[in-house]
Amino acid sequence: MTIRMKVPGALYADILRDLERPHPFAAERVGFATGRIGTLTDGRLILLTGYHCIPDHEYVDDPGVGARIGSASITWAMQAAYYGRPRHEGVFHIHVHGHRGRTGMSGVDAREIPLMIPGFMSVGREAAHGIIILSLNHGSAWVWLPGEQESVRAASMAVIGSPVSVFVEEAGR
Repeated sequence: MTIRMKVPGALYADILRDLERPHPFAAERVGFATGRIGTLTDGRLILLTGYHCIPDHEYVDDPGVGARIGSASITWAMQAAYYGRPRHEGVFHIHVHGHRGRTGMSGVDAREIPLMIPGFMSVGREAAHGIIILSLNHGSAWVWLPGEQESVRAASMAVIGSPVSVFVEEAGR
C-alpha cells in the first residue's frame, strides 16, 4: 500500500521553528503532530493538521539519548489520540536530525519510539499513527494504519505552500 503524507507549509514552518530551538540540556527537541487519514486511488493520504510542542520542563535529563520526554507529554499524546477519534486524527512523534538529505531512524529511535504506537492505537483505533523524522531538507515517515501491527514507510511527504517541497523515498528502501 502506498502512503503519501502532506503538510501545510505554515504548519511545517511552525514545526521546524519549534524543533530547532535549543533546549537547556536535551540534544534535540521532539513534538507530536496530529493528522487525518484519507483514501487515494493508489493508497492512503495522511494530512497533518496540528502540532503540539513539548514544554521544556517535560524533558527528562538522560544523556544516553538525544531527548527523553516525561509522562505528561505521553499522556497528552494519548488524549489527543482518544479525543481525535471523531475526526479519525492520529498522533505522530516528530523530531529533526540535523543533517541534509534523506533521513531515517537512529538505533535509539528504532528501539524506543515505536513502543509508543500501540498505546496510541489502543485509544485511537480508527486513525493512523506514526513517526516522522525530518532532516534539514527532507522528511521520512513510518505509518501504522488502523488495525495493522507493522508500519509502512510513506512513499512521499509533500509540504504544500509556497514553495512546494516533495520528499520522495527511493523505491525498495
